[in-house]
Amino acid sequence: MLLYTARLESEERLKAPNREIDDVRREEEEEAGEGGENEGSGSTCSSSASLRHRGLKEFSLGLLLESLTPVVDFGWLKRLDVSNNELSALPGLASLANLEVLCMKRNWFNALPDDIGKLLKLRVLDCSRNFLKPKEDSLHFSQLKLLKDLRVLDVSLNQKCRTAEHRAFIQSSLLPLEGVEVRVTVWQEATNAGHNCIGKSAAVRDASLLRSQLEPWGTVNLRRRLVRDFGDDPTDPAVVDRAGVMERLLTCYKDEGMLRMPPDGLDNLNVGIGRRRTVEIDGAPVRKDLLDELLEELRSWRGDRNRGGCSRNRERPSINAECYLILCAPNFNQLDLRTKHDGDENGVRCNHGDENSKVSRRDQRRAKKMEGNSHLWELALTAMRETDPDFAKRCSEIAVTYGFTGSPHIDRQNSGPFYGLSLGDFAEGTGGIMVECSARVLARVNTKNRLGKVDGRHPHWVDQYDKEEERFSLIYYDTLSAYQQPGPAIFTTGT
Repeated sequence: MLLYTARLESEERLKAPNREIDDVRREEEEEAGEGGENEGSGSTCSSSASLRHRGLKEFSLGLLLESLTPVVDFGWLKRLDVSNNELSALPGLASLANLEVLCMKRNWFNALPDDIGKLLKLRVLDCSRNFLKPKEDSLHFSQLKLLKDLRVLDVSLNQKCRTAEHRAFIQSSLLPLEGVEVRVTVWQEATNAGHNCIGKSAAVRDASLLRSQLEPWGTVNLRRRLVRDFGDDPTDPAVVDRAGVMERLLTCYKDEGMLRMPPDGLDNLNVGIGRRRTVEIDGAPVRKDLLDELLEELRSWRGDRNRGGCSRNRERPSINAECYLILCAPNFNQLDLRTKHDGDENGVRCNHGDENSKVSRRDQRRAKKMEGNSHLWELALTAMRETDPDFAKRCSEIAVTYGFTGSPHIDRQNSGPFYGLSLGDFAEGTGGIMVECSARVLARVNTKNRLGKVDGRHPHWVDQYDKEEERFSLIYYDTLSAYQQPGPAIFTTGT
């Protein structure tokens, strides 16, 4: 583990600073004298002001002034660029009544500014690459409708605004305002268009192929890897699509000897076998008598249709597994009040002292699954309590699987790392969890009769094992706690 940590720290020091195509354009503008004039105190130029790339975490109107002299009237300002910072609010925006163009891309906004509706002359609003959602409390549709001159609303590369349905919803929510170009990165269109992705889901991808191992990453992350890890030039999304980025990345890996081409596929990088460095990690052992009881319970579960253990029950079809069942904590509703749906016509009333309480049909299904699997849940949670009692308290779900194979993917809904435990007669040293630790390093986490801790926000998959052999797995995860920023991909056990 220490050798692995030292290796990763060395790689981080060698990484180049991240540069994207916007940075290249900015540098070109500055070299041409178009963007570098008056770089002090807000970079004001006639009717424009730029605060981009300042590392700002807070905004104030004072940043737009070229001196400390108070200026009451900002009527001169028509274009404001606050992009590439860490801003989440723009207080005082209503004072910029003549603003026509507002660029707030690449920040930390999860909602538009509260007084966006007071910018009555606004024509272009670029809020791409933020954390916006297609909801009133995020996009403030009621205020946007007031902007009669608005012609462009750019919410591209906001992960929660990513489908054609989201785009249509945003457009309809702006009515009766018409003539607005709503820009949304429709991920399904972008990634499933022909050659841009291999396979429709993780379930059908060959986990030994390097391309499959990289596929879970978004295109922005892949572009960043090209620049930071391999020193390539930034790519323009309008010119180089996802497939082009993948081709460049795979070429870099091949040049470094981390991509082995099969004899019959020399010209197709997509069929190259990954050969990245791999470190071996052991999970925390679980006591044998508990393992024996767990395995007996899992064997009883498998094939029992009423308990969700039959091959027709795959609650996560994007994963290649014969059986896949998700059990939610018995106190799931108390852990997550978001499961209470006000006005849910599909819900039923509960008689637990609160006349207004309701249980949705989804919650009813959760409870029914737990009825037949409560002993399995308790055994599984006992193993976790003996290894990491703090995690056991916040574990919101356990995935119970049989025959889980390959399937490189990222668990985007997880609040933090997860634990994996595998049981069965499959061979020792096989069927572990493979996880990407960095661009050049993987880890193989031995979870047979052990609890291994992995951050599933990194690409991970199940290592090869003999499919004729028996392999059950329990995946413990948390989707309800406060979100933890992804850190290392693997952990020493019990941390």
